[in-house]
Amino acid sequence: MIDKILETAKIDLLVKNFAQAPHKIGQTHEADAEIIDLGNECPNYLAITTDALVEEVSSGLYDDPYLIGWMLAMSNFSDLAAVGADPLGLLLSVSYPSNGNDRFAGQFARGVSKACEKLGTFVLGGDTNHGQDFLFSGTAVGLVPKQSVLTRKGAKVNDRLYLTHLAGLGNVFAFLKLSRMNALVPGSLYKPIARIREGRLLRGFASCCMDTSDGVLHTVDTLMRLNSCRFTLSNDWARICHPMACRICRIKNIPPWLVLAGLHGEFELVFTVSPQREQAFLEAAGKIGWIPVLIGDVCEGRGIAIQNSGRFIPIDTTAIRNLSEHTGPDVHSYIDRLIQFARETGIA
Repeated sequence: MIDKILETAKIDLLVKNFAQAPHKIGQTHEADAEIIDLGNECPNYLAITTDALVEEVSSGLYDDPYLIGWMLAMSNFSDLAAVGADPLGLLLSVSYPSNGNDRFAGQFARGVSKACEKLGTFVLGGDTNHGQDFLFSGTAVGLVPKQSVLTRKGAKVNDRLYLTHLAGLGNVFAFLKLSRMNALVPGSLYKPIARIREGRLLRGFASCCMDTSDGVLHTVDTLMRLNSCRFTLSNDWARICHPMACRICRIKNIPPWLVLAGLHGEFELVFTVSPQREQAFLEAAGKIGWIPVLIGDVCEGRGIAIQNSGRFIPIDTTAIRNLSEHTGPDVHSYIDRLIQFARETGIA
């Protein structure tokens, strides 16, 4: 069923009050980062994005200050990766409680610093304030060549649908952490990396691109709506999902595709490539030691379907995406209803 996404409606309610900037390229929802035209004399667009860690911290999903810092940086830079940008750096805004823990703040800063070091970029500056709790937000800026910027629009029928790397670990991490079973996963296992390198290469090949910060199915659903097409997904879970995700699904008797359906991703990129450019793309990826993961195809029609027993079963991605709006902050209710939904589909 193609219907209204509640989160998107909230964004649209805000945006309708704002004047469209004449130097901004594209409309709301069309790219992970905002694309700004700096003038005819500049060969690059400015790519800029902002992200905050709120629910992840308040729910206890992220409670290690190092991971909070790492994730704040990577979540922002992942939006730059999805438009093919080269990062210039990160601005931080941090609010400290009056009884703030200096060690906590120091570990947070170390996580940010190591994430920037991993990507070859820097913290440019920022702002600090005092508040009731720790609050963390960031703004990442970068440059992308005008002739090769990536957006969420451009997929065409017969394009191939790819992931940068294996998926599902983000939702498994969230499931185990919020169910207080995180001892099943080593603490260092979930440490996603913004795919800046892959985004650079995709500038020359991808027809559309988006990061999986909200999970794979949420991402594919957004691309489906923006491109007015139908995506069919493979059910070769051992090839698509992270081995730890598959292992947890076996232990907990959960349908493997569920690890793609939750809204906590691993900051991979989902993208489409035309069949005419696919071989050249795979050869270019191989030269940098990257093996992209083929997960499906673009077809006529609208919607998303998953292969099962020789046929494709439509998935109500509207219901999946709106689930968190209905359950609110009750994460256990969200997890229970998502598992129930997955089992009702009958997809193994």
